[in-house]
Amino acid sequence: MAHLLPSGGQLAVALEIGPKRRVFTQVCDWVGWCRAGKDEDAALQALFAAGPRYAQVAERAGVALTLPASLEALVVVERVSGTAVTDFGALSVLLAKDAEPLDDAQIARLERLLLACWATLDDALKAVPTDQHDQKPAHGRAPNALYHHVLEADMLHLAAFGPAAKPPALASMDVLFEQGARVREQFIAHLRAVPRGQTFEPRRRQGFAWTPRFAVRRAAWHALDHAWELQARQSNPA
Repeated sequence: MAHLLPSGGQLAVALEIGPKRRVFTQVCDWVGWCRAGKDEDAALQALFAAGPRYAQVAERAGVALTLPASLEALVVVERVSGTAVTDFGALSVLLAKDAEPLDDAQIARLERLLLACWATLDDALKAVPTDQHDQKPAHGRAPNALYHHVLEADMLHLAAFGPAAKPPALASMDVLFEQGARVREQFIAHLRAVPRGQTFEPRRRQGFAWTPRFAVRRAAWHALDHAWELQARQSNPA
């Protein structure tokens, strides 16, 4: 169930505010539903606009979602100070919720949403013609380089649970998909094994403070962000 505030019909939103030029806004109970902007207003507007696209992810995960009726239904409940990584364009700090205990139902819900985000990325990549896999667009990465980038990040996200494997070399899309499947299996296995009902002490590795929920939140955002990038690229080819 979405996080409904006392007035009802509202979604709790958290902001990660970079020191100079970027703000990330994210719906607290819906991992992957996260957008950025140059300031709070722009980020919230982008988050609201992304609602219909995220609803497809929630449907894919089999999790019921009622979209907010207006921008005013997104209510900021937490603001955290980001880092240079935030300004660079990536989530970088913990929210209060990231340390909260998890139970079986919450873990299962996180897993379903994360898998749906990953599947959305895979579908976006498979929609790219094979002869374009290594073609770099005017802006951004070539499709195989983009997936390689996401795979490297997911290996980083494994740092929430322990040491990650050495990042793979850039390869064909088929090889990268095979490697990605193995990394995802490890991630999900670790997520299912986390202790229930206890507050998580952040684990500092690879320059970040990690908890299982933060690892899921960052992995879901990252996969979906690049999935939407690819979808936009296919809809509006340069």
